[in-house]
Amino acid sequence: MGSSNSRKKIDRKISRVTILCGGSSPERDVSILSGKNVQKILQNRNVETKLFVWNGIFEELEKVESPCFIALHGAPGEDGSVQRFFEKRGIKYTGSGPSACELTFDKMATKEFFIKNGFKTPAWWNRCEEFPCLLKPRFGGSSLGMKLCFTKKDCDVEREEEHFFEEYVDGREISISVVEINGKIEVLPILEILPSNTFYDYESKYKINGTKLIAPAPLQKKEVENISNMAKKIYHKLGLRDFARIDGIISKDGVYLLEVNAIPGMTVFSDLPASAKAGRVFMDEIILSALESSLRR
Repeated sequence: MGSSNSRKKIDRKISRVTILCGGSSPERDVSILSGKNVQKILQNRNVETKLFVWNGIFEELEKVESPCFIALHGAPGEDGSVQRFFEKRGIKYTGSGPSACELTFDKMATKEFFIKNGFKTPAWWNRCEEFPCLLKPRFGGSSLGMKLCFTKKDCDVEREEEHFFEEYVDGREISISVVEINGKIEVLPILEILPSNTFYDYESKYKINGTKLIAPAPLQKKEVENISNMAKKIYHKLGLRDFARIDGIISKDGVYLLEVNAIPGMTVFSDLPASAKAGRVFMDEIILSALESSLRR
């Protein structure tokens, strides 16, 4: 989809980039993989890069140079805290702003957003009210801390962080990646996820042969149009920028939305790169467009 002319235009504006990854969340290792993959992509385009593997201490961020590609997953990189820190210091960065990051990092707040705006989402409770159900952490990503519960005993687990219980919806799990290239919002081919485990957990996401990703998902043209329009509306209403991923399930009752990821994984195993490849969209174009966009803000 990308053109060589647009890519040359971007190259003239980008000289040196700091790639911020690591952090102090349980998703640190995945973040580093994302950062290294972004660095490799940019180096292949002859962009000078510095990989900053952050230790989670905010004072260390004073060393960050602008522009900065944020490849952090989990708090405090994905919950708006780093974004606020950068904005106070005039540091240009990729991705969504503090408010959008804060809202989407909170899965319960995101589900309330879905309901308020007329989108379906599985029911959720503080205590499990029906089985089977999913035990989910309220904050965080990479499917860490998730558990499928079939009995009350399954739900009786020690939980250091805030969790909630979500209705189990049987259906086809999908991933919808939205990107901005040269100011134009595009929905990449919808991805269908076939995990080797019962659901798309951390092990399925990041182990070899843990999941089969089908892109584009085998859907009717009207289904693709409806889901794509839905994704664009969510992207606009949340005020997201540069890229995002929306997770959902197609059931017999329609499309149920699960969550929104403001900083999608950029590893070689991640959903967004798989969707980009299926749509013949270059990852370097997505990354460079995000960097160029950050300079205009």
